[in-house]
Amino acid sequence: MLILGSGSDYKIADKAVKVLEEMEVPYDLRVASAHRTHGRVKDIMTNCTDGIEVFIAIAGLAAHLPGVIAAYTDKPVIGVPVNGKIEGLDSLLSCTEMQLGTPIATMGIDRGDNAAWLSCQIIAYNDERLKQALKDKRESYNIKMENDEKELIEKIGTSFYTKNPRNEHERPQIDKELILEDNTKVLIISENYSNMRIVHEITQTLDRLGINSEYKVISPTRSPDKLEKYMKDADNQVDFYIAVTNLSSVLSGAIVSHTTKPVIGVPCSTNLEGIDSLLSMVEMPPGVPTATFGIDAGENAALFIGRILSVYHKETKEALNNYMKTLHRNIYYE
Repeated sequence: MLILGSGSDYKIADKAVKVLEEMEVPYDLRVASAHRTHGRVKDIMTNCTDGIEVFIAIAGLAAHLPGVIAAYTDKPVIGVPVNGKIEGLDSLLSCTEMQLGTPIATMGIDRGDNAAWLSCQIIAYNDERLKQALKDKRESYNIKMENDEKELIEKIGTSFYTKNPRNEHERPQIDKELILEDNTKVLIISENYSNMRIVHEITQTLDRLGINSEYKVISPTRSPDKLEKYMKDADNQVDFYIAVTNLSSVLSGAIVSHTTKPVIGVPCSTNLEGIDSLLSMVEMPPGVPTATFGIDAGENAALFIGRILSVYHKETKEALNNYMKTLHRNIYYE
């Protein structure tokens, strides 16, 4: 279900609709403001959401709509910030910087298309047709790039254009095979060990939800071949990835390039308080969805995976409800 905070955001919603139509995924469209018509949001979420698996909330300015939607459901909510007064940064931060217990998977500013791609990846967890369609779509990007290259050469290539000959060279061979423990659902990857506190929060939360995970340190810039090999090995063993990173990192995008499964990004605070990591992670191009969370918000990233699995597994739903009850007690009675 797509919910727009204003009808004026229809161009962003249209990007999402085009993807859902292409992938043959049924959807519903609603318009309701978190501030002006809170009761309407509450009514939609209470009475009109049976059977809905994923919510996409599109809003600008003080974009509180995703958080309000998440307050009325335990299903995954994707936030799409809309460009507004300060280039959408107000909306972006409103979506990502949510309190513990309210996980919002945020897309780049105006990236309704990526929200739809992430929705498809989530639904594909329980849909083999859609899973294959996503793989076919990924393969089609190569053909598109080849065609774009030919058009580019015809458009701007002149007298001195010279196509460099292709000479085959071997890349370094990675012999070690990545074998994960049975029933591992989530692979957590970071570039170094400096973010262990955040990784620990993620693994601890996943453990409480009964979701098995493993953790690896792989740098996409220092060891790109190792990352590619490990992703190839892992993709048949896990259902989700979490990228934990600081600075201006390519880790989350590198992971997305090797899979059609959901990739959750957790930016970590550094010299620029994590803003560099947040922006390099969330502002991805079309077709490269990274479910980005707030700075250092590892627990919310884990809870988002819990929300996805709770749609399809009763035991995860119960564990998630119990976790939230404990969280509320901690907030109000400590």
